Amino acid sequence: MTTRVLLRGGLVADGIGDVVRLADVLIEGPLISWIGMAHDLASAGDWEVIDLAPGSVSCPGFIDAHVHAEGPLLESGCVPGALAQGVTTLVVGQDGQSWVGASAATARYLNRYFGPVNGTLDPERELTVAGFRDAVAGRLVQNVAVLASQGTIRHNVAGMRPGGLGPGELMAARREVERALSDGAVGLSSGLDYLPSRFGEVGEVAFMAAPLAEAGRPYVSHLRGYGAAVAGGLDELAAVGRAAGVRVHASHLWGPPGDIAAALGRAEADGVEVSFDMYPYRRSSTILAVLLLPPQLQAGGPAGTLAALTSPPERAALLAGEKFSDHYLASLYLGCLPGDAARFAGMSITEAARQDGQPAGEWAIDLLVSTGLGVGAHLDRPALTDVQLTWIADDDRHCAGSDGIYQGQHPHPRGHGAFARLAEHYLAGGRDAGYQRLARHLAANAAGAYGLRTRGRLAPGLAADICVIGPDGVTARATYDAPQRQASGVDLVIVNGVVAWREGNPAGNAPAGQFVIA
Repeated sequence: MTTRVLLRGGLVADGIGDVVRLADVLIEGPLISWIGMAHDLASAGDWEVIDLAPGSVSCPGFIDAHVHAEGPLLESGCVPGALAQGVTTLVVGQDGQSWVGASAATARYLNRYFGPVNGTLDPERELTVAGFRDAVAGRLVQNVAVLASQGTIRHNVAGMRPGGLGPGELMAARREVERALSDGAVGLSSGLDYLPSRFGEVGEVAFMAAPLAEAGRPYVSHLRGYGAAVAGGLDELAAVGRAAGVRVHASHLWGPPGDIAAALGRAEADGVEVSFDMYPYRRSSTILAVLLLPPQLQAGGPAGTLAALTSPPERAALLAGEKFSDHYLASLYLGCLPGDAARFAGMSITEAARQDGQPAGEWAIDLLVSTGLGVGAHLDRPALTDVQLTWIADDDRHCAGSDGIYQGQHPHPRGHGAFARLAEHYLAGGRDAGYQRLARHLAANAAGAYGLRTRGRLAPGLAADICVIGPDGVTARATYDAPQRQASGVDLVIVNGVVAWREGNPAGNAPAGQFVIA
């Protein structure tokens, strides 16, 4: 039986116009059927009425444009920290390193290399995009969209071999991209700081990305450079887009605004459409090996890296480098650690080493060896200023992306607070236009970037993914010291017409999330 629900008594920020308006929202099944004033309806009385608090605002369900949620969604079908912020759709398969689409050998590699970010997959299990879709079917509380992963595909066809792919390998890689798109992938991601994604150059990546053009999907990239190197990273992104004939999207973009604006201008002058995501925090979060070790030391895979870390000459060379300076190590905070090392979660490397009575550099190398590289960490970036974050968040091409990581004992607070902090930013200048800016940056822009035509806005005929924010707005409560505190202020979340979150708690209704492609 089709359910009918009327949200009555609130304001609506539809992500389309410039101001909010007083209106009720009628939902029939998984779709919005009408927006207006209830007394204007031709029929009445055959729906469930949810009366909203005066001053509440109905927004499109938020879309997380960049998140590492494959593990939680496969395990339980939900990411509560995101749902509490009104996130109804999560885009996974990021940074070119997902185990979705991995062969068994690639999944084993990613379990060791990228486990602190994405979690681990049963090493004997293979999940294509279609396999992941089937594995989560009927269990999703939130929607998920999946990107194919360039690094994963490259490992499938060539392992950890550096250098360009041969002709046969290139064709095999492109066929994997085509298969992923056929199975419902919404784009292709790369992670050019990570291995083996880093081995891919412009021509190779563009050849893999070419099938995106016919599908109308984007190429999404963790750039090869950020900060002072961001212009080169964006130029490389645009070069792939130009060669493949596709629009492009920069993951967690940051750097000097002048450099970013100039690079985006060059791309657009060449006919390449660019969008980007970013979260509102100065600290980043990833695997500790990438934050500490040079790429050449990781090029042979985890076994080779660990062997190098036990070599006295290699250790001496590392300890003499800039990334093992006292200043840099003091800016690294431990987030995800296995076994006995878990007691150091939340500490800086300097603090943890001091507690163990060792020099910080030696201690950090020993930690990587003893844990088999399985450590996630957060990096404080003084070069990333509040001025830069504000410029990025205010640009019309910006999409909200938490880059949320839900592994480990002390995750980065962005997974529980990025959307709430961005909401606070957009509402700081006033509720009226502020809510429409919020709706565009937290929902509509990402829907446009990924081609999710039925999501990200509130209008008849579109999916009934709705976030209702209470009259006092949204408050981010997660901090670096308490990163898993749930945000407050989201009173109601509806996913495909079904209430999924109400007044601070899961609603307990049957899961209504979908594997989405549009």
